[in-house]
Amino acid sequence: MDSYDQVSLSSLIKPDRVHKDYYIDPEIFKLEIDRIFSKSWLLVGHESQVPNPGDFVTLTLLTQPMIMSRHRDGSLHVMFNRCSHRGARVCTKPSGNALRFECPYHGWAFHTNGDHAGVPYPERYADGFLEDGDFDLARPPKQEIYRGFVFVALDSEVSDLDTFLGPMRYHIDNMVDRSPAGELEAPAGMFRYRFAANWKIQLENLNDLYHPMFTHASTTAEDGTQFRRQGAEGDEAGKVKLLEKHSSLNMQWEEQVIAGHPHGHTYMQRFPMDRENQGPVYERYKSSMVEAYGAEAEAKMKVHHHNSIFFPHWSIQYMTQHIRIMNPISVDCTENIIIPLKLKGAPEEMWKSALRSNNNSHSPAGMVMADDMDAWVRCQEGMQANGHDWIVFARSVGEESIDNEGSFQGLGTSEANARHQHRAWLHYMCGMDQGV
Repeated sequence: MDSYDQVSLSSLIKPDRVHKDYYIDPEIFKLEIDRIFSKSWLLVGHESQVPNPGDFVTLTLLTQPMIMSRHRDGSLHVMFNRCSHRGARVCTKPSGNALRFECPYHGWAFHTNGDHAGVPYPERYADGFLEDGDFDLARPPKQEIYRGFVFVALDSEVSDLDTFLGPMRYHIDNMVDRSPAGELEAPAGMFRYRFAANWKIQLENLNDLYHPMFTHASTTAEDGTQFRRQGAEGDEAGKVKLLEKHSSLNMQWEEQVIAGHPHGHTYMQRFPMDRENQGPVYERYKSSMVEAYGAEAEAKMKVHHHNSIFFPHWSIQYMTQHIRIMNPISVDCTENIIIPLKLKGAPEEMWKSALRSNNNSHSPAGMVMADDMDAWVRCQEGMQANGHDWIVFARSVGEESIDNEGSFQGLGTSEANARHQHRAWLHYMCGMDQGV
């Protein structure tokens, strides 16, 4: 299609399938940036990534180069990484510490809060030009921090963050409250990599229980080949296998709750085969939680979910203790930023275990992530082929319950989570009610 109106956009989504143009048309992608991402609260990262004055990280958010930095007064600022002189990227390093930011093109300088700090050889400018002009680094219209998570909105008319998050706010609380100090830290940096597929393919995959036993067969199969190859033997391998010996698909997955709320957010409960923690390290953790929270400690320690997905572009993964920012670069390119999170005040052994788990599973060559990225790229490539124009999401269609507020609940290997995201897509793109 050469152009889209509300009718043609809505025709791409049916109750049990979507048209392949939904994933492969560059014009659709441009509309999504304008109508979905620019109208949502977007996660920049975690404030602990810049703990000290002068600390900064750079990233691309919706094709926009950005800087998150800690100013000398301790305040945190998110700015567009674009010089107000000639438009060059000011900061070229992925992270570091700076007294100020200096553009490498003509030397214009900016304080770590984005304020213009001066220019070389100012005498050649007309009197009052520099003083009267607005040459600060531009900032997003809105910025908020919730429990250490840093959000921006690119449209001043976006509803407040609390309304946007809705019930999903408690999923953030569940992650943070597992810390004896009630805080998270990101002291280990991040994984950052790109894959050649549309952003929505990954988003649909994260709460898809239909794929693990096939896409991740080398991990979930009885012999646990991948984990054995990493040197994990015996009980250690058993902790991460997703299918128990002689178990069926039904026994493992079909009673697990998948659900979601307005704005396209979805989540799944923790895996039914997850084991409760025990041992001396866990007992030390439990003692520190009881000391911090008293009678509420046991409830706060409980992991309730496996994945919580905040539409349109980030998630919390509780088992490996990380957040994933899924940044759309183009119609067929997505950047992943994986940030492992430490439970401040918890035993150091727990943090080291979480890091090992992230390295094994969600690094660019990790055992789980490599499987997924291969599948997503295969989808993007396959959709270019002639043949069927529709991508099917019919599993357990109609079985989920949907309330009049736009929330839903389903079970197991249902594709209800993807259908919920499709309804949210229609809401953003066409202004249609999320209950359609």
